[in-house]
Amino acid sequence: MWYNGSMKLRMRLTAMAVLVSAFAGTASAAPLTISTGVTSTVPTIFNGIVDILLAWSSLVATALFLLGCILMVGSGGNDATLSNGKKIMKASLIGLAIILSSWMILSTVVSFID
Repeated sequence: MWYNGSMKLRMRLTAMAVLVSAFAGTASAAPLTISTGVTSTVPTIFNGIVDILLAWSSLVATALFLLGCILMVGSGGNDATLSNGKKIMKASLIGLAIILSSWMILSTVVSFID
């Protein structure tokens, strides 16, 4: 079906009016409070930050390792691409070892703080 510009504008305005009317009653509602019951201490917060950083950095190291694998497989006999893939894989494994060893050291320190 072919729509001209004014029909598209009317359809968009109608959709916006429906959305605004759907959420119009929620503005006067009482504020939502969520009680988690979790007591936050410095070691708990520190552990949470370390866990998030560990997860993201491990994900990045794994992605770099896979990139090195893809470069090696797709090198097609090109020695420069093959050596770049090997370097990336080696660096990502070294990075992953550093990440895991720093996690062990930090978790040991935090366990002594508790």
